[in-house]
Amino acid sequence: MKPLRPPFSLLTLQVFIAVARLGSFTRAAEAMHLTQSAVSKHVGLLEDRLGVSLFTRAGGVALTEPGQALLDEVEPALDQITRAVERIGRRAPPSPESVAFLAPPAVLQYWLVPLLPRFAAEHPHIDLRLSPRLVSSRASRTDLDAEIRFGSGIWQGVRAQYLFGREMCVVASPELCRKRGLRDYADLQRLPLLRHVLYPTAWAEWNATLAPGVALQSDAGRGQEYDHYAVMLEAVQAQLGVAIMPRLLVRKYLASGELAAPFNEVMMGSSGYYLVLRDTASPSAAVRTVGDWLKARADELAQEWLAAARPPVAYADKG
Repeated sequence: MKPLRPPFSLLTLQVFIAVARLGSFTRAAEAMHLTQSAVSKHVGLLEDRLGVSLFTRAGGVALTEPGQALLDEVEPALDQITRAVERIGRRAPPSPESVAFLAPPAVLQYWLVPLLPRFAAEHPHIDLRLSPRLVSSRASRTDLDAEIRFGSGIWQGVRAQYLFGREMCVVASPELCRKRGLRDYADLQRLPLLRHVLYPTAWAEWNATLAPGVALQSDAGRGQEYDHYAVMLEAVQAQLGVAIMPRLLVRKYLASGELAAPFNEVMMGSSGYYLVLRDTASPSAAVRTVGDWLKARADELAQEWLAAARPPVAYADKG
């Protein structure tokens, strides 16, 4: 059985109600954002279909008896439809607000991507979109809401909030530690020291802070240089040398035994990962939510892996 449908639209009924309430085709046209001709056509269609006159047009516009009867039936029904639509609309979840973030590949791979399911469960109204930040890319991105950037935390034109990464430690392959007898700081003198291009002073800071009596050769001739910690980690696993890396990025490898921290130390270096926002823009509520959430997760993890390490020692620039 085919459902019964009226031979006219809701718009036609709305036009009829507007004319009846305003008592004028002209005012109804203005209220409905239609032409007066269109209003007349809608009313004429309704009268033709019903076979009755709904308005008298002599000396003004007034409802006829059938017109008043129709208004009494139709207006409450349309009000009920409007209220139902509004109620359902309020129940529907809001459309997710997109937040575009840029982050170094190692941060994405070893920290942020594994956290995404938890973030999505806790904040389903935010669509967090991540892109890798490449060292070779110098172009300014105007389509981003924020980024995670490695460095000192001092940049022009932005606001920076520290997340993690200053907590550094020496890492090496367990097999390399066994083969080369890596037991104390002086043993590093016999090994290649791997470096990151964005943190060329890491070994010098570590040397001055934890082993000032040991002369480490961290020049370019003793070890390779890498653009990303993710690649450096692969080099460490391949026994190409010893690296100094943020503990947070290697925490799972240390826990599983795939990497070793032979000294189990924590040096608070001069560079780390910061949440960076443009200084000229006021961040949206969604961006602030993401930033606060990331900071909270970084603090949680720091409490976990710092608890098992020796007390942190902060690097102090004596220059």
